[in-house]
Amino acid sequence: VTDITATTALAGGNVTNNGGAQVTARGICWGTSANPTIVSNPNKTSDGQGNGQFTSSISNLTTNTQYHVRAYATNSEGTGYGNEVSFETPPPIMVPSISTNTISSATPTTAVSGGTITSDGGGEITARGICWNTYGNPSIADLKTTDGAGPGSFTSNLTGLTDGTIYYIRAYAINGA
Repeated sequence: VTDITATTALAGGNVTNNGGAQVTARGICWGTSANPTIVSNPNKTSDGQGNGQFTSSISNLTTNTQYHVRAYATNSEGTGYGNEVSFETPPPIMVPSISTNTISSATPTTAVSGGTITSDGGGEITARGICWNTYGNPSIADLKTTDGAGPGSFTSNLTGLTDGTIYYIRAYAINGA
């Protein structure tokens, strides 16, 4: 099983022997109990006919759950199954947690701040920085800096400010959630 996400994965098989009759259906079946079958389990794919390799997309999985997967092939005599493979979906990704640093240096048109990412929420931090506006509750739709990616602390240089104006700032961090 490859490309495992919180709700999807890829699996497959290889029909190496048709048992003396044409393979009329092949795919994978999966479930949360051991030894899933196409009869006992509604979770299955249909990936064509005949011998050879195939890949199946598994979807609608639940986060943080262990699954059991088996390839199957059906001919006129019945259905055969491959070895069972188990995998676990990761826990859900949550929104990251971040704190905003106070202004450490300010001029009439610039300021220096930053933030510290206190939790990545279980996902990779793809962007971080400071956002600001003049009316409160700034978001990344407002003016913002982009100060790299990843966890930890960072410094932001705010520029283009207007002398004598009150600004509201807030650190932000972006992950898959």
